[in-house]
Amino acid sequence: MNVAPGTEVIGARVTGVSLAERPEGPVLEALETALEAHGVLIFPDQGDVTPAQQVAFSTAFGPLELVELDHALLPGHPEIFVVGNTGEKLVTFSPSDPDGELEWHTDHIHREVPARASLLLAREVPPVGGDTLFACMYTAYETLPAEKRALCDRLEVVNDVAGLGAYISRQGHEKIHRGDPEDLIENPVIWPLVRAHPRTGRRALYFGNQVSVGIVGWEAEEALRFIADLTEHACQTAHRYRHGWNAGDAVLWDNRRVLHAGTPYDLQGTRRRLHRTTVRETAEIRLVG
Repeated sequence: MNVAPGTEVIGARVTGVSLAERPEGPVLEALETALEAHGVLIFPDQGDVTPAQQVAFSTAFGPLELVELDHALLPGHPEIFVVGNTGEKLVTFSPSDPDGELEWHTDHIHREVPARASLLLAREVPPVGGDTLFACMYTAYETLPAEKRALCDRLEVVNDVAGLGAYISRQGHEKIHRGDPEDLIENPVIWPLVRAHPRTGRRALYFGNQVSVGIVGWEAEEALRFIADLTEHACQTAHRYRHGWNAGDAVLWDNRRVLHAGTPYDLQGTRRRLHRTTVRETAEIRLVG
């Protein structure tokens, strides 16, 4: 196994590992160490991996989330969420306009049990567009001015899937949720804005620019302005890795320390299909500061 970091602040290319084999022992520990250190791991040339093998590989990192949306479910594999435009309904979290606002998020932050890691395996990709951006929340936190870091350490953020529904509605995409955006209000979930990684204790920002809809104790407008300003800092180009997909690429990322966002592509004239497995969080999300 070889782990080769890129030139960006996050991301490393992993060779000598096949998703067709479930990692165990020293290999699994090496992957866990690399995942925390680099945030995003790219495994090229995995096109021959079957859905069952992807599921088995992913379970090495923890229990998997089951897909709740029938139209985003890969038949026969309830652990695989199908992202793209090849099914009966569009499943996308990207802006409709090339210059539109991105949907920066960490998976399932709006749930009582969020995601600790996610794995996307590209089955079909468009010739242009459809890249995925990843932003390092270690770097984002550590480059804040000291006073703002101290403030962030004290804040708790309200996360609600209704914020995502409103974003999707603004893009004009076919709804990927059941019902209308007005029906998406669930019980808001509150997490600390800054969390300590359970493997190292290193601090990272933990939020999403659409699904994080408030800050405990703040007025709504003030909270949304703060989140927007924080997103501009946290997800600036210097903190990013941009992945341009090839069919057969597999990308594993650490939701504890990385935000990601999809970019637009031609929804009508090209095909994009990626299979995602999502590892449920098993560690406590600790408030720090």
